[in-house]
Amino acid sequence: MTLWPCLPAQCGSGEDLPIRGRPLPAGRTEVGSVLTSPRPILALPGSQATLYVELIQVSLHNLEAGSPALLWVRPLLLKQGSQVWNLRSTSDLLWPAAGFVPAYAEEVLPLLEQAGDPLPQEARQRLQAFLQQVCQG
Repeated sequence: MTLWPCLPAQCGSGEDLPIRGRPLPAGRTEVGSVLTSPRPILALPGSQATLYVELIQVSLHNLEAGSPALLWVRPLLLKQGSQVWNLRSTSDLLWPAAGFVPAYAEEVLPLLEQAGDPLPQEARQRLQAFLQQVCQG
């Protein structure tokens, strides 16, 4: 059985996370007999594509020293034009929080249905190309 991250349907009461956009939902969800916290889905828009990720953890380490907040995220999907790729076979990322925005169910669920499953190497290459594009610009 595949458990998908919890997707907020709409804006709700949110935690004060250092990302721009609408607040994220807070709370806990019971799955079977296991109590879990929902993991919000975020989007990182680029100039030609958008990366959708599952937020694992926010690192506020060294904020006093001027370091940016970092997010531990798990790539889920990459949308480029009308094409969508499943990136769940790729590695987690530790990425600056700047640029991420909350993604909502009505936006993400249709993409999950459209997503193609590339070979793991192709998924890594697509993710790497997107991240290089975001860094350059």
